[in-house]
Parts: sequence; structure tokens; C-alpha cells
Amino acid sequence: MNVIAIRQRTEEVYRPPEDDGELGLISLKWIFAFLMRRWMLIGAIGAVVAIATFAYFALQPSRYTATALIMLQGGQERVLAPEQMVSGDPGASPQVIDSQLEVLRSSMLAGRLADDLRLIDDPEWNGVLREAQETGQPPVALTAEERALVRQGIIDGVVGSIDVRRRGLTYAAEVSVTAASADRAAQMANRLVELFQVYQMEARLRTAERANDWLAQRVEELRGDVQEKEAIAERYRAQTGLISTQGSLLTERQTTDVQTQVLTARADLAEREARHMQVQSMVQSGQSTDAIAAVLRSGVLDALRAQESEIARRLADAESRYSDSHPTVINVRAERADNRQQINAEIRRGISGLGSEVEVARARLRTLEGNMTAMRGELTGNNEQLVRLREYEREAAAARAVYEAFLQRFHEIADQGTMRAAPAELISAAVPPQVRSSPRLSVAFVLAMAFGLGLGLAAGFLAEALDEGFNDSDTVERKIGLPALAMVPQLRRGELRQLPVASQHPAAYLLERQVSAFTEACRVLRTAILFAAGQPKTQVVAITSALPNEGKTTMSLCLARVAALSGQRVLLVDCDLRRRSVKDVLDFEPPTGLLQVLAGEVNWRQATYLDDASGMHVLPVSDSGFTPKDVFGGEDMDRLLTELRGAFDLVILDCAPVLAVADTRVVVSKADCAVMVTRWQKTPIRAVRAALQQLNISGATVRGIALNSVDRRMPGYYSYPMYEFRET
Repeated sequence: MNVIAIRQRTEEVYRPPEDDGELGLISLKWIFAFLMRRWMLIGAIGAVVAIATFAYFALQPSRYTATALIMLQGGQERVLAPEQMVSGDPGASPQVIDSQLEVLRSSMLAGRLADDLRLIDDPEWNGVLREAQETGQPPVALTAEERALVRQGIIDGVVGSIDVRRRGLTYAAEVSVTAASADRAAQMANRLVELFQVYQMEARLRTAERANDWLAQRVEELRGDVQEKEAIAERYRAQTGLISTQGSLLTERQTTDVQTQVLTARADLAEREARHMQVQSMVQSGQSTDAIAAVLRSGVLDALRAQESEIARRLADAESRYSDSHPTVINVRAERADNRQQINAEIRRGISGLGSEVEVARARLRTLEGNMTAMRGELTGNNEQLVRLREYEREAAAARAVYEAFLQRFHEIADQGTMRAAPAELISAAVPPQVRSSPRLSVAFVLAMAFGLGLGLAAGFLAEALDEGFNDSDTVERKIGLPALAMVPQLRRGELRQLPVASQHPAAYLLERQVSAFTEACRVLRTAILFAAGQPKTQVVAITSALPNEGKTTMSLCLARVAALSGQRVLLVDCDLRRRSVKDVLDFEPPTGLLQVLAGEVNWRQATYLDDASGMHVLPVSDSGFTPKDVFGGEDMDRLLTELRGAFDLVILDCAPVLAVADTRVVVSKADCAVMVTRWQKTPIRAVRAALQQLNISGATVRGIALNSVDRRMPGYYSYPMYEFRET
């Protein structure tokens, strides 16, 4: 058995936690419920759109795509210095490659291709010829303006059929052309690459020619400027007498030479003075002859010292053989004394010579210093003229450097103009494809399904947005502010056909299927009405609706039978004086009814009938005619309800729609509470609001809303909000 959902008191309404699977404003439950509610609309529109889209693609004429692979140049040719280039950065930058790809896609190159292949005579590209062939009429002659328009249309078509893509980050590019013929597509792709190569070479030649002409003119101007500046420098040099040799002034070179000689003379004088003083000091200190000879560096002195050594050897040999008085010893000693005198004399001559050399060096130094002083004075006098000369020379040198740079670039551009190398290399030529590129049925099927599903969902969302009915109990509470007392499911035709023909009605189905979802929903409605927490005892219940055909009479009958089957004494009063549906559903014709009771013609017990199947009592409206009298607003109705309260446990008033009949507001105000029946996804919310406003004005107490004809496949159908209830 299903759980009976009872609405809590208004001040204790259950609130779901914030984290309830919400994704922004749309929850997963809502999405599933939306798909279940609108699956027929989504499926129908999606299927129609998918079939139409697939048929459109499938009926398109076959198209073939041929692709050629080329290797693009990493950069442009340089025709000037890096800061003067006219063709862009020669570096292998992505911008350069993208620029070349744009040339391949350009309408200029497409126009050359159209003219080269004479596409104006091809019906595939010339719409005028194609229309003439389709109609069987001969082509008409075109004026120049019309021919230009046709050519532009062909160019636009060719541009649309060309696809150029770069392979990753490489310099390789795919050039694809799509046409109705495989051979024509390959021909156009290969010819497009050839025209691109020709255009690149022509562009380079034109650039080289423009640069060459400009450089030739510029070189002539710079040559004249160099000659003029060099002539100015030479004339000034001649006027000032600033003679130059080997790139520098003669005075500067002479001053430099004299300065070098002065430095040499000073060094030589210092050396000689040092030697002279050293020899004198050695002689005065009595140092050996060997030390003095080493300083004097005299050849004669060295020879005398060698003789002295030989004489000393001989003397030693003679003294070892003979006595001191022997003539040999005496002669050798005399020879040694003579040798020493010669050595001393030579030392004195060396010292004297050193002194003379010192004096000569000192005199030479004085002379050189005097010359240098004179030259410095002359050079100082020429400084102002020299500065001006240097300025003229720098200007002339700068002008010559610029001239030589332009002259070199001029010759380079002249050589570039003779180059015939293709800027783009064809790696793989296009071949006629064996398989058509469009239409591709697999892709068309996927696109058709996606497009159909998208439009189906869009239609579903649009229908959902335009739907003014109630989808679930949450919508009722959010839009109306009243609880949804029950969600009564819709009975399918197949379920009713299982019953006898006379019982194919929801009220009869309730008796035959007392454990069904429909019967349980009616029990939920009864419990929610009678045992609502915080409400007074409910004995008289008015069942109404905002508009006709909401199922209020069926709901009244089902509620009455459920209550009667539960053991209560129940009376169903038909208060709809115009439709009088209760007797039609129960299939009987009463001679008297509610109108006769209120008129005092009969007692209510005489006009009440018993439903044997359920045990409920019915007070119908007979077919005695309609009365314009206000039968519900008088004391007779109040007296009747008072008597009925004492005789029955539950009195159900089947009232007419609120917005259609004015008497309904009077009847509902006399009941303990009212229940408004609305059809699921059918009854407009604004109509329910208007009806509730009318009931509130009349003082009626509306217990809640009963959703009728709910689709049981809707997600969360059995997730009723919980109600508190109490036994009475």
C-alpha cells in the first residue's frame, strides 16, 4: 500500500534541503521529468526534422575534393637592408606563412584560375549556362556588365570551393578544390598551385624592379654627395697646408718621430751616465780588474786580461823550476808588470771615453727636446684648422659608407631579378579522387540526428515555457501557495477496457480495482481533507474547479465512494444545477432532487438515493428544469446542511466551476473546506489564481489543490510531501 502523504501545518511546511541535486535553476529530476512529459513532442519534431535534413543532404549532387600538397617558402626575398625591406620579414614566422595561405584563398588568384580554365564556359560554374541547359533554351548573349557580374559570381563560387590548410606548425600546406567532377577538381587544384607559383615569382620580380629603380636613383644621388664632400675636404686641406701622408698629417707624423727619438735619447743618456758612475765607483773602491772590465765592455781590456792570465801561468811554471834570480823568472815578472800598466791605462781611457759619451748623449737630448718643443708649437697652431678638417673628412667618410652600402644592395637586387626559383614547391600533385567528398551519408545521418534532436528539445523547452499548467506538487505550492493534496493518476483506455462496458468510468474502476494507484490516490485525498493537522473537524467538503471539464464530478464520486468503503456515512450532493453530471454517471433518472428539497416540496430523505456498490448516499438534481432563483443563498440551504451534518459523517458538495457559475462561491462558503480540482498540465495557473481569489472574497476556506489526470510515468509521482494527520 502506498504511503499516505499528509500536508503539514502552514507554519511547519517541510522545506527540502538546499543541496537537492540542483544544477543552477534546473535539476536532474526536472530534466528527467521534462523529457518524460514532452517525449512525444520532442520525438515527433526530432524525427520529422531529422528525416527532412537527411533527405536534403542525400539529394544533394555529388561533389569531389582533390588535394595538392605544397611546401611554402619560410620567408620573403630581401630586397633592401633589414630596416628597409619592402617585402616583409624574411624570418620563418607564422604570419608570413598565413599571408601566403591568404593569397591562395584570395579572389585574385581564383579569378586567374577561372580565366585560365575558362570556367565561364562551364555550366557547373556559370549559372546562366546551367539554367539554359535545364530549360533547353540557347544561351543568350551577355553585355560587358552582365559578363562581369557572371565572372564575379564564378570567382565567388571558386573561392568557396577552395580550402587551404596548414599542416600543423610545418611549412607544408594542403590546397583542396571541390567540384562536381573528380577530374575537374584535380585539374583546378594543380593549376591553382601553378598560378600561385607564377604569382609569387611575378611579385618578386616586380618588387625587385621597383627596388632596383629606386636604388639606381639613390646611388646616383649618393655618388654626387660623396664626390662633393671629398672635394670640400681636399680644398680645405690645400688651403690650410695640412699635408697628410699615409692617412695622417705630416706635422703629426714628424712630432711623433721626434718624440720617439727624445725618449730613446733619454734612455741612452741614463744608461751611459749609470755606467760612467758605476766604473768610477768601482775604481775608487778598488774592485778587481775583472769587475771593471765587465762594466767597460772593452775588447782591448779583455785581450790584456787574457795576456795577464797567460803571463801568470808562465810565471808560476818558471818559479817552480827556477829560483827568483833566474833570468827567466825576472823576464816573466817584468812582462807581467808591463801588462798591468797597460790594463790600468786602458781602464783610464775607458773611463774617459764614458765621460765623453755621456756629454755627447746629453747634447743630443737637448737638441731633440728643442725640436720637439718647436713642432708642438706648430701643431698647436694648426689645431683649429685640424678639427675642421676632421669634420669634413668624417662627413665624406659617412657619405661614402652609405654610398657603398646602397651600391652593394643595388648589385644584389640586380642579381635577384634574374632568379627563376619557385617560391612554393609542389610536393604532391592532386589526383582525381575515387570517393566523393559530399554528401557523406554517415556524416549527414549524424548531423540530421543532432539537428533533429536539437530542434525537438527546443520545441519541448518552448512548449514547457508556454505551458501554464501544473507539472507537479512543487509547482502548485510555488505558484499558488496552497498544498497539493493528492496527485490522481490518469486512467488509460486499456485499463478501462478491461471492465464491463457499463463500468468503464473512473468511479466504477475504483470499485473494481480497490488496490490500484488510482484508488490509493483517492484515499490520499480523503485523508488529506479529513485529517489535516491544525484544522477543525471537517464534515462538509465542497469539490469545485476553476473551469469546466476538470474532472470535479468524477473526483467527487470517487472521494464519496472511498469514504463510504472506509465505513463512513457519506452523502454526495450534486450542486451543479446546469450540468447535473452525477445522475448521468450513476445512470439513473430521479424524479425529485436538490431543487425540490430546497423548495420544501419533499424531505431530503425522500430525494436521497443509495449507491449499493459502495454504500454512499446521493442527493442528485432532477430534470425538473432550471430555476433562476438563488437557491443556495437562502436559509433553506443552511437548514439543509445542518440536518445533513447530523445524519452523515461526511457531506461532499459537487459544485460547478467557480469562474463559470456565480452560485458556486455561495455554496463553497457554506462548506467546512473546499478542494479545487485541476487537470495536470491543462488548467491555466492564472485561471486557478482567479478562482481562488473569488473564493477568498466569498469567505470560503480552500484546503488545497487536487491534481487530476496525472501521468504516472512522471518521475517522482509517488514522492508525495508528508502531511501530519489526526484521527477524529
